[in-house]
Amino acid sequence: MFRRITPSSDDINSRHPAILGLRNILKTACSNDITTLTVPVLLMHEMSEEMTVAWCTKRAELVFKCVKGFMIEMASWGGSELKNLQFLVPKGISEDVFGTLAMMLPSIFRVSNPLVFKVSSTPHTPKNGK
Repeated sequence: MFRRITPSSDDINSRHPAILGLRNILKTACSNDITTLTVPVLLMHEMSEEMTVAWCTKRAELVFKCVKGFMIEMASWGGSELKNLQFLVPKGISEDVFGTLAMMLPSIFRVSNPLVFKVSSTPHTPKNGK
Protein backbone atom coordinates (compact mmCIF):
# COMPACT_ATOMS: atom_id res chain seq x y z
CA MET A 1 0.00 0.00 0.00
CA PHE A 2 1.24 3.44 -0.92
CA ARG A 3 -0.02 6.51 0.86
CA ARG A 4 0.64 10.02 -0.34
CA ILE A 5 0.01 12.78 2.19
CA THR A 6 -0.16 16.29 0.80
CA PRO A 7 -1.71 19.45 2.18
CA SER A 8 -4.85 20.32 0.22
CA SER A 9 -4.24 23.03 -2.32
CA ASP A 10 -6.32 24.56 -5.05
CA ASP A 11 -3.17 25.48 -6.98
CA ILE A 12 -1.94 22.17 -8.31
CA ASN A 13 -0.09 21.58 -11.55
CA SER A 14 1.98 18.85 -13.14
CA ARG A 15 5.04 19.85 -11.05
CA HIS A 16 3.18 19.89 -7.71
CA PRO A 17 4.62 17.54 -5.05
CA ALA A 18 1.36 15.52 -5.02
CA ILE A 19 1.64 14.81 -8.74
CA LEU A 20 5.37 14.08 -8.53
CA GLY A 21 4.62 11.74 -5.62
CA LEU A 22 2.08 9.96 -7.81
CA ARG A 23 4.78 9.54 -10.46
CA ASN A 24 7.10 7.99 -7.86
CA ILE A 25 4.35 5.61 -6.76
CA LEU A 26 3.75 4.48 -10.35
CA LYS A 27 7.51 4.06 -10.88
CA THR A 28 7.85 2.00 -7.69
CA ALA A 29 4.85 -0.14 -8.64
CA CYS A 30 6.30 -0.92 -12.08
CA SER A 31 9.75 -1.62 -10.64
CA ASN A 32 8.40 -4.04 -8.03
CA ASP A 33 5.92 -6.15 -10.02
CA ILE A 34 2.82 -4.45 -8.61
CA THR A 35 0.21 -4.82 -11.33
CA THR A 36 -2.88 -3.25 -9.71
CA LEU A 37 -3.07 0.31 -8.47
CA THR A 38 -5.94 2.48 -7.22
CA VAL A 39 -5.54 6.25 -7.56
CA PRO A 40 -7.85 8.79 -5.92
CA VAL A 41 -8.82 10.78 -9.01
CA LEU A 42 -9.17 14.08 -7.15
CA LEU A 43 -6.29 13.30 -4.76
CA MET A 44 -8.87 13.70 -1.97
CA HIS A 45 -10.90 11.13 -0.05
CA GLU A 46 -13.93 13.26 0.79
CA MET A 47 -15.91 15.95 -1.00
CA SER A 48 -16.11 19.46 0.43
CA GLU A 49 -18.15 22.53 -0.45
CA GLU A 50 -15.21 24.13 -2.26
CA MET A 51 -15.05 21.23 -4.71
CA THR A 52 -17.25 22.58 -7.52
CA VAL A 53 -17.95 20.74 -10.76
CA ALA A 54 -15.38 22.94 -12.51
CA TRP A 55 -12.80 22.31 -9.77
CA CYS A 56 -13.37 18.53 -9.89
CA THR A 57 -13.18 18.47 -13.69
CA LYS A 58 -9.95 20.46 -13.77
CA ARG A 59 -8.32 18.36 -11.02
CA ALA A 60 -9.39 15.04 -12.56
CA GLU A 61 -8.18 16.07 -16.02
CA LEU A 62 -4.77 16.92 -14.56
CA VAL A 63 -4.55 13.59 -12.72
CA PHE A 64 -5.73 11.57 -15.74
CA LYS A 65 -3.29 13.26 -18.12
CA CYS A 66 -0.35 13.04 -15.73
CA VAL A 67 -1.01 9.36 -15.01
CA LYS A 68 -1.22 8.67 -18.75
CA GLY A 69 2.10 10.45 -19.32
CA PHE A 70 3.72 8.60 -16.43
CA MET A 71 2.48 5.26 -17.79
CA ILE A 72 3.96 6.04 -21.21
CA GLU A 73 7.22 7.01 -19.51
CA MET A 74 7.24 3.83 -17.38
CA ALA A 75 6.76 1.63 -20.46
CA SER A 76 10.22 2.63 -21.67
CA TRP A 77 11.85 1.61 -18.38
CA GLY A 78 10.92 -2.05 -18.46
CA GLY A 79 9.70 -3.92 -15.42
CA SER A 80 6.16 -5.11 -14.91
CA GLU A 81 3.21 -3.59 -16.70
CA LEU A 82 0.37 -2.05 -14.76
CA LYS A 83 -2.54 -4.33 -15.66
CA ASN A 84 -5.29 -2.78 -13.54
CA LEU A 85 -5.49 0.93 -12.91
CA GLN A 86 -8.51 2.03 -10.91
CA PHE A 87 -9.52 5.62 -10.31
CA LEU A 88 -11.34 6.15 -7.03
CA VAL A 89 -13.78 9.02 -6.54
CA PRO A 90 -14.34 10.56 -3.10
CA LYS A 91 -17.29 9.73 -0.89
CA GLY A 92 -20.20 12.05 -1.48
CA ILE A 93 -19.47 12.80 -5.14
CA SER A 94 -22.59 13.78 -7.08
CA GLU A 95 -23.84 11.69 -9.98
CA ASP A 96 -23.31 14.67 -12.30
CA VAL A 97 -19.64 15.01 -11.36
CA PHE A 98 -19.17 11.24 -11.56
CA GLY A 99 -20.70 11.24 -15.05
CA THR A 100 -18.48 14.11 -16.16
CA LEU A 101 -15.33 12.37 -14.91
CA ALA A 102 -16.38 9.06 -16.47
CA MET A 103 -16.86 10.72 -19.85
CA MET A 104 -13.34 12.16 -19.71
CA LEU A 105 -11.64 8.76 -19.54
CA PRO A 106 -12.18 7.53 -23.12
CA SER A 107 -10.94 10.82 -24.56
CA ILE A 108 -7.76 10.85 -22.46
CA PHE A 109 -7.05 7.10 -22.36
CA ARG A 110 -7.75 5.77 -25.83
CA VAL A 111 -9.16 2.31 -25.33
CA SER A 112 -10.15 -0.44 -27.72
CA ASN A 113 -12.38 -2.29 -25.26
CA PRO A 114 -15.60 -0.77 -23.96
CA LEU A 115 -15.44 0.85 -20.54
CA VAL A 116 -18.04 0.06 -17.90
CA PHE A 117 -18.65 2.66 -15.21
CA LYS A 118 -20.58 1.82 -12.09
CA VAL A 119 -21.16 3.22 -8.66
CA SER A 120 -19.89 1.01 -5.86
CA SER A 121 -19.32 1.58 -2.18
CA THR A 122 -16.22 -0.63 -2.27
CA PRO A 123 -13.35 -0.81 -4.78
CA HIS A 124 -13.79 -3.49 -7.44
CA THR A 125 -10.81 -5.48 -8.61
CA PRO A 126 -11.39 -7.19 -11.98
CA LYS A 127 -10.80 -10.94 -11.97
CA ASN A 128 -9.77 -12.85 -15.09
CA GLY A 129 -10.37 -9.87 -17.34
CA LYS A 130 -14.00 -9.43 -16.26
